[in-house]
Order: sequence, then structure tokens, then C-alpha cells
Amino acid sequence: MSPLDAPATTCTIDVHAHLVPPGLLADLAAGRERFPHVEVTPHENSHTVSFAGGASTRPVAPGLSDPDRRAAWLDEQRIERQVVGGWLDLFGYDLAPEEGADWAELITGAIHDTARADPRLIGLGTVPLQDPKRAAEAVRSVRALGLPGIMIATRAGGRELDAPELTPFWEAVDDTSCVVYLHPGFGGASDRYQSFGLVNGLARLEDTTVTLARLLHAGIPARHPGARIVVAHGGAGLPYVLGRLARNHVVTPGTADPLESFAALYFDSVVFDADALEFLVAKVGAGRVLLGSDYPFPIGDLTPRDVVERASLGPDDRARILGGSAQELFAGGVVA
Repeated sequence: MSPLDAPATTCTIDVHAHLVPPGLLADLAAGRERFPHVEVTPHENSHTVSFAGGASTRPVAPGLSDPDRRAAWLDEQRIERQVVGGWLDLFGYDLAPEEGADWAELITGAIHDTARADPRLIGLGTVPLQDPKRAAEAVRSVRALGLPGIMIATRAGGRELDAPELTPFWEAVDDTSCVVYLHPGFGGASDRYQSFGLVNGLARLEDTTVTLARLLHAGIPARHPGARIVVAHGGAGLPYVLGRLARNHVVTPGTADPLESFAALYFDSVVFDADALEFLVAKVGAGRVLLGSDYPFPIGDLTPRDVVERASLGPDDRARILGGSAQELFAGGVVA
């Protein structure tokens, strides 16, 4: 029996959540941590951040840093463990390589310390994706810390994830059996998305879908079987357009078969719609679908068990999604 077919445990695990370590931005604002091209500015009861003279981020949402609020939400939602990555706005891909590597190390260390202090949390590191060599080194450092993996955005500046320059990064991921949580970091490049809240409602999903199409046609997951790639938001549009991408492979010389790489991916359950979740499970199998919330953001699914419990799924499949498969994927960070 394969791990994905193994009996599920009763440990409910939310694999998609974000964290800004408590005190980190206050330390930066007060000068206790110094980065010459990271500017932290108090904003009401929060902070904004800018990198390399760029525009400021949104204010850091309270739920990102408030451990009591997080604990109360986990209790209310009957979730026993939560996988936490950083907040994409703070990944600092605009920083120069050396400073970016130091920044990623600081974020990873702070997430690691926060997770060690709270046994319900499983931390994901971050890496300086703007510098492929340093990103590869950071992957190995994250795994040496005992963290199961990293969270990355769909691009780093103008560099796509299938770029040949990122080969050292993907090799390090493969070599270390690293979880890579792929999360949209961009959206709304077109003015079409600026109305109706469509930057969050749709543009980020488009961003993920294009990145995945490129990865699959480049054959990245198939070429690096040790990489355990988890895709946010149910894979965005990918499961629905996979047939078209397969046809595109047939008519477009030089493309890898997307079906081969698609079979290696995992997906979270942040689709909101029980019918969509049923479709995803039928497409990939329950062993490849993991409970997620996107905590603490309003566009996230803040009652994440509901869609799993409403979907027409058998008890074994439901148990796998709620935690059984995550326990296997995040082995070392999860205890039944």
C-alpha cells in the first residue's frame, strides 16, 4: 500500500496559512534589526514595509501576527495543526542578492522560532528567489533546520519559475525532498482587474495558472521528482484547462507532456465550492488534495472544513483531505 493510500489519521491539518512573526517588524522599525533597503513604517496599530525604495505594502493584518487570535481560530475550526508560510508581500524579491539572502534567512529563522514555541504550527521557510544560487543554498539551510519546505511566489521580478537560471534551485529542492508551496504573489497587471476586487478575486488565480502551465510544459515537476509541489487555491484554473494544455503539447513542438508533471502536484482545498472540490478530487485523487484556509485573509476560506464536509466524498477520502495526506507530506513536522 502506498503512503497516499494509507489509512488517514484523525489529526486535522490546515496546510495553507500565513504568518508574520510577532515582534519582527517592531524590531525592524526600532532599529534592533537593520537592513539598508528595507523600510518599516508604523501604520496605526500595524506596520507597512517597502523594499529597495519601492511602494509600501498593505498594512500587516492583525491575524498575521497575533498568536491568541490564531489559537482561538484554530480551536473554533477544530484544526489541530497549521502549516504557516510567510506573507508574500514581505518576501523581498526586489532586494539585491546578498541583502535578499540575509532577509530570507531572517524571515525563515523567525518563522522557525515561532513554530518551535507553538507545537500546533509547522513552519515553512522562504528563499531569495531573485538569486538562484543563493536560493538553492537557502533550500538546503531550510531543510537542515528541520523545516519541511518553503513557500515561494509564482515569479521573482521578471524571472519565471521555469527559467534555466533557476535549475540550481530546483536541483536543491529535488535533492532535499523539499515541499514547495506555490502561492500567487502577483496579480492585477492589467487595468481590467482594478474593479470589483478582481485582483484577489481572479487575477492571482490567472497568475498561478500561467506559472503552472509554463512549469508543466517545461517539464519541471517531472524532471525533479523529489520536489513536493503544493499549489494554492486548488490549482487555480489548471485542473479545468489541463485537457487544452495536453492538446497544446501535441500541436506545439518542444513542449513537455503536461500530464506527466501534473501527476506530481498536490493542491489545497481553497475552492469554496463543494462541486469544484469534487471535480478536483476526481481529477487528482483525494491523496493529492489537502485542507487549506489561506488564514487570515478575508478572501481565504475561514471555515475550511465546511467545503470538505459538504462535498460528496467517502469517509476515507474526506479523512485524507482533512489531514491524512498532509501528515505524510509534511512528515517530521506533524505528529498524530
